[in-house]
Amino acid sequence: MVNMKKLLIAILTTFSVFLTSAPVIAVPDTVTLTVHYQRSGGDYNGWNLWIWKNSDQNSLDTPISPTGVQFTGTDDFGKVVTVRIEGMKSFKDVGIIVRLNDWAAKDIDDDRFITEFDANGNAEVWLVQNEKPIFTKRPSIAMKISNASFETFSEVKVELNKPFKPIPGARNGFTISGGFKVVSVRTKNPRLSKDSELILTLNSSVSLARRYQISHPTLGKSSIAIGNLVTSSKFEKEFTYRGNDLGPTYGKDSTSFRIWAPTATKVELLTYSSATSAVEKRFAMKPDVQGTWVYKLKGDRDGLIYAYSIDVYDETNVVVDPYVKSAVANGNRGVVVDLASTKPKGWKKAKPYFSGKPTDASIYELHVRDLSMDKSAPFPESMRGKFLGLTVSDLKSSAGQPVGVNAIKDLGITHIQLLPIYDFASVDEFNPTFNWGYDPLNYNVPEGSYSSDPNDPKVRILELKQAIQALHDQGIRVIMDVVYNHVYDANSFSQNKIIPGYWFRTDSRGNLTSASGCGNDSASERSMVRKFIVDSVKYWATEYNLSGFRFDLMGLHDLETMRQVRAELNKIDPSIIVIGEGWNMGTHPAEIRANQLNVKKLPGISVFNDQIRDGIKGSVFDSADKGFATGNFAKKSNVSAGIVGNIDYSTSISGAFTTLSPAQSVNYVEAHDNNTLQDKLQLSLDAKDKPLIDSYFRLASSIPLLAQGLPFIHAGQEFQRTKGGDSNSYKSSDEVNSLKWNLIEKNSVTRNYLRGLLALRASHPAFRIESADKVKANLTFIKSPDEVIAYSLNGKNLGDSWSSIVVIHNAGTLPYTVSLPATSDWNVVVDGERAGTEILRTIQKSSVADVPALTTMVLFTK
Repeated sequence: MVNMKKLLIAILTTFSVFLTSAPVIAVPDTVTLTVHYQRSGGDYNGWNLWIWKNSDQNSLDTPISPTGVQFTGTDDFGKVVTVRIEGMKSFKDVGIIVRLNDWAAKDIDDDRFITEFDANGNAEVWLVQNEKPIFTKRPSIAMKISNASFETFSEVKVELNKPFKPIPGARNGFTISGGFKVVSVRTKNPRLSKDSELILTLNSSVSLARRYQISHPTLGKSSIAIGNLVTSSKFEKEFTYRGNDLGPTYGKDSTSFRIWAPTATKVELLTYSSATSAVEKRFAMKPDVQGTWVYKLKGDRDGLIYAYSIDVYDETNVVVDPYVKSAVANGNRGVVVDLASTKPKGWKKAKPYFSGKPTDASIYELHVRDLSMDKSAPFPESMRGKFLGLTVSDLKSSAGQPVGVNAIKDLGITHIQLLPIYDFASVDEFNPTFNWGYDPLNYNVPEGSYSSDPNDPKVRILELKQAIQALHDQGIRVIMDVVYNHVYDANSFSQNKIIPGYWFRTDSRGNLTSASGCGNDSASERSMVRKFIVDSVKYWATEYNLSGFRFDLMGLHDLETMRQVRAELNKIDPSIIVIGEGWNMGTHPAEIRANQLNVKKLPGISVFNDQIRDGIKGSVFDSADKGFATGNFAKKSNVSAGIVGNIDYSTSISGAFTTLSPAQSVNYVEAHDNNTLQDKLQLSLDAKDKPLIDSYFRLASSIPLLAQGLPFIHAGQEFQRTKGGDSNSYKSSDEVNSLKWNLIEKNSVTRNYLRGLLALRASHPAFRIESADKVKANLTFIKSPDEVIAYSLNGKNLGDSWSSIVVIHNAGTLPYTVSLPATSDWNVVVDGERAGTEILRTIQKSSVADVPALTTMVLFTK
């Protein structure tokens, strides 16, 4: 999930040199924008502009280039570029962000907007590193301190907007608050005598618990950011807590509280009589080992509403316990809960049988609210959009077709993957609307808008458990979508207010990185961030009896964190599945990223395979782009690589990344983000008539379901779900997002087709090969033209009841005759409209098969 959500913060200033000098002119249809940009150190490598036509509605914002705008020239100010922007009539202004590469960092966190143009549609602006104003006249910049941060406990890095030549052995006019003396000043780059980055050495080590300021008589002053202190090896060694009792530990006779706050000078436990009342009592917590603070309240505290008050860096922050298990409505206070009282009737630890082999799984991605909001299914009104909608298992449409969970079970999947069910911040729990939920607030708390009563902190827990148990009773396991890579708002996030500067990655200037596109990236490589992620996953796996986890933007995490997650889950239940988005992203070192390129270092963890996805249907970032199934046969090799699960198969068929085995490849053609397959086909194909679109749809869907790896389908894909062309429906209406169950009747052929493919896969191990060696030994591609992919499976060697199996995907618009491995009686079980395990027809004593256009065919010999 990558949501390039902009902060939409307009920069309003009063300086006479920026955005006040030009008369207000309505934005013309065509504008010409010249941007000058200056960096103090002259380091422009990788820096570019993200410029977009800005609308009142986020979903209508349009970038002028999908890859950003590169600077094209140099002047005596810095870098410069001029761009012509057309089609501005329906937009209000132009948005601009200075970024590093593809969102590795931003120069200032805020979005900025160019709102004024002259009568000819021209605007010329100047931007200066680390400064918010948009200047409309070239600014005269005096030398000054632009930033300061700690390099070590006794060194300060100072950044200036211009190079400075320090005098060796002197303090050069710099002073530090707190009684510290500057012993020496040197350039950060020892080869330079003059530099815009300086290192100041102090006479002793600073304290973590204090804020410091640097001053200079002519260069100004600046607070000193914590910088490298909380990420140093010294800090990790002294303050990594390894206990398992963070958060509240409830007991009938007492509840103990422990919070990790190593930089705090004072911590108080605050209690409240209600969700909205003022503080009722304050309890001074005691400092304990590895930077933790503790307090024990006697008596039965089930239902106690509480928070922490943290004194840190001369500020007092009131925060929710990061380890809290439930919360008041909208999550601004935590609640102590007796979890033993939240077990629903019939709750049991036993799960539906599953072998534990990832290739035996079939995953169905579902949003809780999507399931039950549309009126085409007769859900009880009180259960629409709620966890309880998952407990209704006997619903039928007016035409007598199963709908809801009943229909999902009938499809034959093994696992439902639920989009975020933790407490997210983007929905008002009193007035719920649709949102995907990739906006974490309280990680270990179920989302209140999905409960029947968000005011009752136990109801959300109880009803989520009821939903999970109901799915188990239907023979379906549950995977949870987890989003530890970023949070909704970094500034208000509890962990960041408890220990500022620790939780998120920053660039060299202390600015938050945003490879996630969401304004912040969690630093999973730091010991206590890693511990939280591992602890949280363990909690959900045990308390909610979950059977899998899908890691959003897993490439932003580090390898060791993901390996620890896998190891801890193996102790709980080795059949738990772990899958993730292994996109190559982030500012952490490439060699430690938990991404596709490093997946061979992640045994037991699978990654989404965008190579087969885009190979089949075309790029998800270009609605008009075509794939193999829609006529771009140059992508045949990408599809073939996905068919073997991206293993190291051969020199001619190799993947963009390489797996240890097919079990590491999640094969799909549609998911919650980007266009649905139905919409993609309608946008990319010239053909508009339904029968033809249906043929393309079944062809495209069949490829990943028959490929080696983990098959994955999006809810509603089985009946050709559409979102009306909305490719980023993260906060669109229920009308756009809800499942239209009446499409089952309209598209019953496709629904039965996918159901048959899943049954075929489940019944025959040849489609579920576990190891790379067995794939190479038993899957052989058959020579075919560009528009056809054909391969055989040696069922006999794979323990299958069918001796030999042939799969053919004809993406051409003409029939094609494929040579079969032997002359024999070949039984057809899949064609263009039907699929399953039953024989549709037999081609007697033949060595060839005639495959119609836009058709997948599966044949076998006994």
